[in-house]
Amino acid sequence: MKQKHRYRKKTKGAGFVTTWPPDVPPPAELALRVKYRGSSEHKARPIDPSFDVEPALRSDASQCMPQIERAEAEQALRRAVRARVVSEQFEGIFPRYAWAIVAGRHHIARLINREAGEYKGWPIEDSEVPVGGEARIAEMMWGDDV
Repeated sequence: MKQKHRYRKKTKGAGFVTTWPPDVPPPAELALRVKYRGSSEHKARPIDPSFDVEPALRSDASQCMPQIERAEAEQALRRAVRARVVSEQFEGIFPRYAWAIVAGRHHIARLINREAGEYKGWPIEDSEVPVGGEARIAEMMWGDDV
């Protein structure tokens, strides 16, 4: 029987994008199009009212930090896209994954609606950030707000 793991030890995605795809809008433009929707699977009470979801934490899902507002998560996502702190895998014009620091912790965002550019995200351990990613993510945090 296969065991369930609470956290995957392998890094999601093969790593950060190195060359921006030519058929995708430039990062600054794409950053304005992404949205953070969130997911009820990673929410437990108390939840910030800025999220328009009913909390329904899955037993094997990592719990989002309840003090994070949707606007803060969306700003971090947009900053990650603008700074190219995204995976080399794209679905349509949107990167499949993006990484950021929110409320002092590393987070990963996963594309959940490729037509609308909507993402959900959750905290990850430092060891789950792609190799060399800590410096890239920290550098991104000092960029302009989007």
